[in-house]
Amino acid sequence: MKNHVYQNGRLIQTNKKFSALKQKQKEWITNELRQRYINAINYPYTKLRPKKRDQILDEVYTLIEEKEIWIPYDEVEKYYFSKIPSFIRKNKKMMQEEENMK
Repeated sequence: MKNHVYQNGRLIQTNKKFSALKQKQKEWITNELRQRYINAINYPYTKLRPKKRDQILDEVYTLIEEKEIWIPYDEVEKYYFSKIPSFIRKNKKMMQEEENMK
C-alpha cells in the first residue's frame, strides 16, 4: 500500500489517474472546465492568459474537492491543458453557427 494514505478516515490512492474516474465524473469535470473557459474568453479564437487559466483550474478543483471526488491536482491540470485547444475549437464552431443563424 505504498500508493495509498489515510486522510479524514478514508483510504486514498495517491497515484490515481484521470482515466480511473467514473464516466459521469469525467464528463462533469470536462463540462465545468469548458464552460468556465469559454465564458472567460474575450476573443473567440485566442487562448487565455496563464493567470486566468490557472484561476479557472483552481475554481474547478475546489468544486471537485467539494464533491469529494479524489483526483490529484496535477492530473486535472494535465487534462485541462490538453483540452484547451478543443475548447477553443468548440467555441469557434458555436460562434460560426450563431453567425449563420442570423
